Amino acid sequence: MKDLKDIKKVYLLGIGGIGMSALARYFKGKGAKVSGFDKTLSSLTDKLIEEGIDVRFDESSEGLDDADLFIYTPAVPIDHIAFGYVEATGNQWYKRSEVLEWITKETKTIAIAGTHGKTTTTGITAHLLHETRGDIAAFIGGVMTGYDSNLITTRKPNYVVVEADEYDRSFLRLHPNIAVITSLDPDHLDIYGTFEEMKKDYKTFASRAELLIVHEDIADIFDHPNKRIYGKGPTAEVKYGNVEVVNGAFAFTVNESDHYVLKLAGEHNVENATAAISLAMELNVKADKAAKAIESFEGIKRRFERILETPTKVVIDDYAHHPEEIKAALTAARTLYVGRKVAVIFQPHLFSRTRDLEEGFVESLSEADEVILLPIYPARERPIDGVSSENLLNKLTLKTKQLVQKSDLLNAVISLNADVVLVLGAGDIDRFVKPIANAIKNKTNVE
Repeated sequence: MKDLKDIKKVYLLGIGGIGMSALARYFKGKGAKVSGFDKTLSSLTDKLIEEGIDVRFDESSEGLDDADLFIYTPAVPIDHIAFGYVEATGNQWYKRSEVLEWITKETKTIAIAGTHGKTTTTGITAHLLHETRGDIAAFIGGVMTGYDSNLITTRKPNYVVVEADEYDRSFLRLHPNIAVITSLDPDHLDIYGTFEEMKKDYKTFASRAELLIVHEDIADIFDHPNKRIYGKGPTAEVKYGNVEVVNGAFAFTVNESDHYVLKLAGEHNVENATAAISLAMELNVKADKAAKAIESFEGIKRRFERILETPTKVVIDDYAHHPEEIKAALTAARTLYVGRKVAVIFQPHLFSRTRDLEEGFVESLSEADEVILLPIYPARERPIDGVSSENLLNKLTLKTKQLVQKSDLLNAVISLNADVVLVLGAGDIDRFVKPIANAIKNKTNVE
């Protein structure tokens, strides 16, 4: 473990990733010189460059000579030139999760995990505590709309709020004082092998916390001596209810007496907010202050983010890449836009996830009125025989469906008859969201 006070220069391999960019900003805020590599331009890398961080896109050894700390993400291929160059100089690479472990060891830690819901819950929690207490730092797995950042910092935080990522078991490096678990469904089976193995690691993560806050649907999985259960059912100790849509926002109560308004769409986000409220209660935040903070939360980019909204056409961007997340996005859309046709444009993420969760994808996508599928985004994986978007498309039960290449996507979008379009996926589909919205807007203007 390195002494973070001695770090003067940091190099990040994969700096444009959501978790890595937060670390880049963290060290920049501590006065370190920060540089790094990423293979593609993005809105995140553009913002880092604006903030004075040196981001390079060519695979060279530039910037690697005199760094005090080298950080990498497992998303970068192991044959990247930087790995060998640094190791040849006698230096060592550290995973993002290792560095996050060092940071959180210095402060009381609130770690938020879950197959889905963790990014939004982390964002709501961070905003709520920042607004009501002000003594927190936070690492969020998404860009918060009101902050235009995935990092909140303060000079001397009493708590660090961190999104606990189960991918490659990174969350097991954390030793939280308070753990929040929002959900637990099969995912990342390329890492875990089986859902049972995944459950075991979640149990290990939970056991390290002094307090566990957990959703009612999965509470029985965790035998924890200090457990708080949230939800809307009879077992919930912190219970939300009376959910209704008011002026495009979701109004609800907690424990029947405290009233809240959330600008985010969908009952799943009411659940996420209730998790944050449960935690705030444990930290003695008064209900009226919590309610004010919840109402002022503007959301997370790519979490049911409304890109276009006119009286006749709506385009929503969402990171959903798991069947349950797709289902939640569709439910939220139908709740907000009652009686309107909903189309889904979906880019599957990973061959292994598509194979392992095929039945769930078929079920959730078939609930849409129209579907456009893109080829599978491979990320770190090689193709798997028999696994493709074409095979997935053939199993969907709805009538109006098509598979298109990225180059033909905008033409396919123009042919849609639905007036609510969900753009879903965790690959590079976000690059097409604005062009999709513009195509639909221009089509509407012509019509």
